Order: sequence, then structure tokens, then C-alpha cells
Amino acid sequence: MIGFMVDPRTTWKWFIHGILILFFLLTPHDLHAELPLIRLDRITPLGGLAGSDVTLEIAGRDLEDAKTLHCDHPGLKATWIKDRFFKLAIAADVPSGTYEVRAVGRFGISGARLFSVQRGLVEVDEKEPNDEPATAQVVPMNCVINAMSDNNGDDYFRFAAKKGQRVTIDCFAYRLDSQMTPMMSLSALTPGSSGGGRGEKVLMQSKPYYHRADPFLDFVAPADGDFVVGVHDMTYRGGRPYRLAISTLPHIESAFPMAIVPGAKSALTLLGRNLPGGKPTAWKTHDDGLEQSVYNPLVALRASDAFAFARHMPSPSLNTRGIQVWPFPNALNPITLAYADAPVTLDKEPNDTTEAAQPITLPTVICGRFDKPGDADWYRFSAKKGEAFSVDLLCERLELPGDPFVLVFDSKGNEIATFDDHGINFNALAQANRDPLGVLRIPADGEYKLFVQERYRNGGARYQYVLKITPVVPDFYPVVVHETPNEPSCPCVYQGGSAFYEVCLNRRNHTGPVVIEAEGLPAGVTCKPVHVSPQSQFANVVFTASADAPEWSGAIRLKAWAIVDGKKIEREVRPVQRRWAIANINSSVMLRQTCLAVRGKAPYGVTLPSVKPAVTAGSSLETTAKVIRQWPDFKGKVQLLGLNLPPGFSFAATDIAADQTETKIKLTVAANVPPGDYSIVLRTDAQVPYNRDPMAPARPNVRVADPTTPMLVQVLPNADKK
Repeated sequence: MIGFMVDPRTTWKWFIHGILILFFLLTPHDLHAELPLIRLDRITPLGGLAGSDVTLEIAGRDLEDAKTLHCDHPGLKATWIKDRFFKLAIAADVPSGTYEVRAVGRFGISGARLFSVQRGLVEVDEKEPNDEPATAQVVPMNCVINAMSDNNGDDYFRFAAKKGQRVTIDCFAYRLDSQMTPMMSLSALTPGSSGGGRGEKVLMQSKPYYHRADPFLDFVAPADGDFVVGVHDMTYRGGRPYRLAISTLPHIESAFPMAIVPGAKSALTLLGRNLPGGKPTAWKTHDDGLEQSVYNPLVALRASDAFAFARHMPSPSLNTRGIQVWPFPNALNPITLAYADAPVTLDKEPNDTTEAAQPITLPTVICGRFDKPGDADWYRFSAKKGEAFSVDLLCERLELPGDPFVLVFDSKGNEIATFDDHGINFNALAQANRDPLGVLRIPADGEYKLFVQERYRNGGARYQYVLKITPVVPDFYPVVVHETPNEPSCPCVYQGGSAFYEVCLNRRNHTGPVVIEAEGLPAGVTCKPVHVSPQSQFANVVFTASADAPEWSGAIRLKAWAIVDGKKIEREVRPVQRRWAIANINSSVMLRQTCLAVRGKAPYGVTLPSVKPAVTAGSSLETTAKVIRQWPDFKGKVQLLGLNLPPGFSFAATDIAADQTETKIKLTVAANVPPGDYSIVLRTDAQVPYNRDPMAPARPNVRVADPTTPMLVQVLPNADKK
């Protein structure tokens, strides 16, 4: 019998975490005071079976006239039923995985909510009352239950299993963007001691398993009988949706190795439960052993410049390149693999002491694992003075649970380098992660040793890593994120106005200029190429709609390119979205589509010159900003401020007066700004009379803070700079 018994210290930590979440939920944080912007907070249910129809309910803010759903797969088609209800038809050929659902309405197109499509399971809807074990809802084996958490109570589900059956119970919440923090318990129904009644014997309780959030239970039925699983939110919050899968279908614990060379034949060893052709192994999760199976259809797999995922992953995974694949048609979960850009080396035990360090040849991609708690891996290699290697360890970004660190020592045992957590968190972007990253610079010819260990000395089948030690090559992993810091959104571009996304380049040893361009724009919308400063990680991508642009909602594409060693490299800009509209809880998820909408007249629009002016570094540039006020009752001033200006550029806040249509503006450029082209955007700020009901007599002021059109500035060399 296997379970994940609760450690009291872990329970206390998660209790405190839950109290903090509850505090933020109860603290006023919605300071939205601009023009309405549609926001999709929740869809229910969170998934459906391929080849079926699902009645989908949506909840959110500013959902007026939301009669359309936009999905990122053509096999998902929604039909409006009534206010906030849709029939979602799932085609039979839609692959298993998660998909993006967005609401489209009067105030634009919303951010995405995740919808799961599964095969091989029976869909079951929760039926109340099921808040006591005695009234547990009876469900079949190999089902997935669409349910909602109860306030101050549990949901109970009863199923039958036969002796020796391996049963997995997987609760999907965080992985589908639900705010629920689930806890599970499993009990066996046993004959009572008197009166022929039945009692309950608790077999196990859960702890967080996936992404330190969603729980998972795994057990072998000790006898024919009925079992009850109880589910509740950690802080007993109600109204949080989740999906609960109870199954004997193949469930994959891990795959080894987790890096593949594109274009080469690959064979992977899978560990898991109920695997086709699976054979017993010595690997265990707690008391029960895992099965082993070989999977090798990955022949001549072609790499891309992005992560081809089947199930949406946390946004730090965008800082690498890989793929998710389903090894079996009815598998409960995919396997996640990294692309190897050097020969693969497999971790070979014993190598857990410095004397037994495993020899490797650089460059290489090491596929390693911490076989047991406390395990450490040592490697030794030779290198020459002046050589530089990129050290990039993938663990969390491959959805693995470990927190490894890397140390490098010279031949005398002196530590010469340490590598640990990395990643950028900024506004709605959350990419900080526990994976080590950096550059190793070799100080002298000789032999070196590299040490890898999980920080908390955990080990087991899932505690793997992929360690890339390769030549330093300039690169970047650009992502685009909505500009509203505390909530998921998509820009709504009003006719005659502008809106923007933010791009983070995630530079990797690249310090040159980068250009960002948009493709697939609708009629009447323009987006000038963005020239990103060599010193910048961030840039603004501005979309401007003409005064007669047709209303539209949909997906567009962004790409970024740069010249590296005389060659042009191009990268897809991948979208990222904040998971929830909760301040101070910074978590974002990677998406497939970048969307925007075009709607009616903007209250005003501010333009900067379209002709590229030139300015010498160390001097100032004076030019003119112009405003067109399009709403008849808006006659007020418009303030201009710098918006994520490139390093070395400064701009003092300037007003376009209420009785003026233009003003002089002044940009100052520092003497150390390198020569080149720079995209400059200002942010406007004005109080505009508005009421969402156009017939209402009262029109209180709301703040409108949109970008200007971008201006391309050429910086000339500073003649005084040596």
C-alpha cells in the first residue's frame, strides 16, 4: 500500500501559505479605473472528453455582450446558449492536452483560461449532496470528475476496485489555473463491528505533488471493495473548480534520459504505473514499486526555437526549448523532454564522491538523476585557460520537483564557480525559477570537477535534471506579456488610439540590438518594428488602429530577430499570462496565442513624429507630440510620461494643455548611449468623461493611460567620447 503521508512540518508550512493567500483574496486589490477591459476569471467545467459536447459557464468582469469564445484549436467550437453559457463542441481528433479559451465581448478579448481534453476516461459531473462519506457520490473506475470545492467541507467520491489493481488519483487545480489548493484523503470501506454497518479505514492523505500544488495518490487495492476519496480546499474556500481523475490507465512517473538530440534516434526508459508491457523494477515511490517500459518512436525529431507543449507549463519553461509527447494513446500524462544541442552523457553511478567523479568531455548535455535521498553527482573534465562554457541546468523548467545547485572546483579543490536560481520577475511576468544558470570561465589549463546536488537532499524517480555545458553562444528567449500587472488581459485597441504589450527578451549572452515585428495584423491596425536597445531586456510593442479600423478580435504573431556573428537569427515571441487577478501572488503561465481586439472610437490618440530624427549621444532632441481628441465631451489636458525608455534616455513629464492640440517635448540622451536606432514610446495620462451606458446623463471621469505611437530615433556617436 502506497500513500503520501503528511509531514506535520509540511502541513504547517502549507497552512501558513493558505492563510496568506486568503489574506490577499480578502484585501481590496482591484484598482481598475480605466475604460472597461474584459476579464475571464473562470470557466467551468475545466475539461471534457474528445468527441463530446460540454456546457461551459464563464465568470469574470466586463463580460457585456460576451457571446463568442475564442479557442486556440480549430477542433474546439463554442455556440452561445444564454448569458455566460456556451455549448463547447470538442472534435474527436483533438489531441489530449490543455487548450486556451477566451471570451470575446463588447470590451475586447479576454486573457485565456485553460481547458483540458482527455481520452480514455468517462466524464462525470459532481452531484450534491456528497459532503459526508456516507453520501459519497458513486463514480466508475477510469473517470474524471468535474467538481467544485465546498465551503468548510469535503467532497466525497466512492469507487470500486479489485484486489491488486493499481489505482492513481490525480487532482487538477493549479495546472488548470484554478485558485484551489486541494487536499485529498483515501479511505477503505470496511465491515462495521456491529449491526452489519460499514466503517472507514483511512489509508493515506495527500501532500502537494505537481508544481508544489496539486496532490496525487497512488495505491494498490489490498482487496476487492469500495474506496472513498475526500477532497477539500486547504483553507476550505468554496467555489473553486477542479478535475479529479481516478484511473488504472498508464501514468508516467518519469522518462530517462530527458534530453534528446533532434534528428537522431532516441530510446527512453519510462517509469510509471500500469504501463503497457511494463516490467517490475527496484524503483519505488514510498512502498510500491514502479514499472518500466521502453519508448522509442522519437526518430529524427526536428527541433524548433520554442517549447512545443501539450499541457500548459509555468512560464519559466519558456527559457528553454523542448517538447511534450504522449507515449501511449490513453496515457494520463505526457512526458516532457529537452532538446540537446550537444552529445548526451548519461549519469552513471557510483559517482557520488569526488574520488569516483564520472569523466565527461565538453561540450555535453548530462542527463542525471538523484537515485535516492542524499545522492550527489560528481563529474570531472579537462579544459583550457580562457575557455568559456554556458552552464544551464534544467529541472523545474521540465516540471521536475528538485532544487539542484552546481559547484565547480579546480584540481586543488578550490571552488571557482557556483550556479543557482535565475529568472526575471517583473509586473505580470513571473519567470524566476530554481534552475542554475550562468557562464563558467576557465582560469587555467587543467582538470576540473563539477558537483550537482538537490538542495534538500531529495531523491527518487522524478528527481532528475538535464545539465547543458556548451560553448557560450549569443541567444535570446523573447516572451510577450500583458501590461496590466495584477490581472490577465489582452490589449483593446480603440479606433484612432493605441495599446501595447510588453516584451522581455530573456537575453542569454547576447548584448546587441534586437528588432521585434508583428505579423497577422487585422485591417486598419499597424505595429511599427520595435528596435530594442542593446542594454535593454524590455520593450513596448505598440498597436495603433486607424479611425476607421473594423472591429476585430483574434490572434496575431510576434517575432524577434538580431544579427549575431553576421548571421540573422529569428525567434518566435512566446506569450505569457498572469494566472490570477490577485495582487502580490506572482504566478504566470506560458500560452500559445497572443491576442488583441479592436473596438470603437478612442477618446483621444497621441502621435509622435513618423520621420526618424537623429540626435548625438550626450545631447537633447526636441520634437512635437500631437493629440486628436475624438470624444466631443473630452477637452481636458493630456500628460505625457516616459514608458520603459531605453537606458540613457530621460524625459520630463510634459502636458498637452486643454486648449492645445500639440506640445513640444524634449528627450535627453546620455553620452554613453551606443549609436544605433532606438524605439521611443511615451505614456499618456488623462481624465476622460465616461459611462458604459451611453444614454446615462452622468459621465464621471475615468483615467485613460494609453501609449503614444512609437518614434524611431537614431543616436549618433558622441564625438567627444574616446
